[in-house]
Amino acid sequence: MTHDSHNEEMLARSGLLRRGVILTGRALFKGWAITTTLWLIGLYAVLAATSQGFWFNLGLMVLMYGYGVSFVIGLPLGWILGHLLRPVRNQWLHVAAFFVVPTLSFWALGSLLGFGWSLEALALWATVGLAAAVGRLAVWKDVFVR
Repeated sequence: MTHDSHNEEMLARSGLLRRGVILTGRALFKGWAITTTLWLIGLYAVLAATSQGFWFNLGLMVLMYGYGVSFVIGLPLGWILGHLLRPVRNQWLHVAAFFVVPTLSFWALGSLLGFGWSLEALALWATVGLAAAVGRLAVWKDVFVR
């Protein structure tokens, strides 16, 4: 047993060293930025295809509201989910959870805001979950697994 592994074992026994998957602040921000950007590009593409012009104004609206909502709701949700998943060492389960939890959370939030509980609304919010899963997949190598 090396000196470092002995110290790590002592810290683990005392509860100071946590085991599992640890998402750093850098990885959290990187995942959030990738997730939000992917989702907003898709959202803008859909809205631009169905709008009657005003692409620049539409783009500004998507950026302003998209990053704002993502920062206020998505970032804390990602941090909480990452923290709850810390003991789970299988990162594929993390990716799956980052698809399911945001999809269902935004579906519930959207339905409370009047978008409805329909399957079409679920498909819309699944785009958020897909972007979140891709964002979590993008930080796969940026996390620490102990």
